[in-house]
Amino acid sequence: MQSVDLLLPTAPTTIRILGKTQLVHELHITNFLAVDISLSRVQVLNTDRPSGSVADYRDEELRKRIGRPGLLRGAENPQVVGPGMRAVVYLWIELADGSDAPVALTHRVELNILRPSGPAAVAVEGAGSAVSGAAPVVLNPPLRGGPWAAIYAPLLMGGHRTAIYTLGGRARIPGRFAVDWMRVPPGGAIETDTARRPDDWNGRGAEVLAVADAVVAAAMDDIPDNPDIPSASDKPMTPERASGNYVTLDLGRGRFAFYEHLRRGSVSVKAGDRVKSGTVIGRLGNSGSSSMGPHLHFHVSDANSPLGAEGLPFVISAFEHLGAFASIDALVAGSTWVSAAQGVRRREHPAANSVIRF
Repeated sequence: MQSVDLLLPTAPTTIRILGKTQLVHELHITNFLAVDISLSRVQVLNTDRPSGSVADYRDEELRKRIGRPGLLRGAENPQVVGPGMRAVVYLWIELADGSDAPVALTHRVELNILRPSGPAAVAVEGAGSAVSGAAPVVLNPPLRGGPWAAIYAPLLMGGHRTAIYTLGGRARIPGRFAVDWMRVPPGGAIETDTARRPDDWNGRGAEVLAVADAVVAAAMDDIPDNPDIPSASDKPMTPERASGNYVTLDLGRGRFAFYEHLRRGSVSVKAGDRVKSGTVIGRLGNSGSSSMGPHLHFHVSDANSPLGAEGLPFVISAFEHLGAFASIDALVAGSTWVSAAQGVRRREHPAANSVIRF
């Protein structure tokens, strides 16, 4: 019986965070019926061992992973999908210690068809895919010293890692592995009192570094920084200016590194320049769409377009893990980050909301 279409727009990929392997991908579920359906369970299966689940989500654990293109963020009952509508299940799966990543996956979705005569339970299996064997690109630090907070939340609906943009006739997630870097006081909290913020709050003015030997693919340097205290008269941000002043580096092999929200007048490179790893290419600023004040947005994707590209995984050659904030909300509220030293990490992606030193 025709019910739903299961689709993986991109191949699942893996990345290492604090010694654990994370399996990352999105499952798109489209309702082709003329009535509502309600998603009740999503299983990620290893095609080599289909009797055992790589991941199994239901109830609230499933609902918090569901995004709904076309509906307002935070819509009630995201698991209920109307006729012709789509749900996106965001899958960040931490594999068990010592477990190898599956070679290939398939998915099993249980749902109820909400017919007027009563619900009918259906199970659909599909969206099989090989897991990408490509290793994440290894990069050197984009900043010096610290401590720096690596701000992101993989399941924050509307956040970088779940935000879908449709450009050129295709939907993509450019910020799938994006990190917003903000300098924080050693062992302390960010300053929430606007009257007491120093000029270099959040790391404003810090030197931003090339993460690899590369060619500059694009650069922008004429967008004013946002005022520290936004006003009602501020004009809405257009998509063309959302990145603010930025630099894009062509890393080779179809990979591009994006640095966004740089300080106006600080960008010291132009398209076509060749740079060495560690070269200063600009300074941290507050230009473009920047809701948290000065910070450096950084991501890697597969095309020279800030929004018209798929985000790719990256790891950093070495950094020291110092601790973490409990959440983005805790950071914004002025809570203190908690020390949880993990020593020097090598060839890993920073953990969500971790505090590190380069």
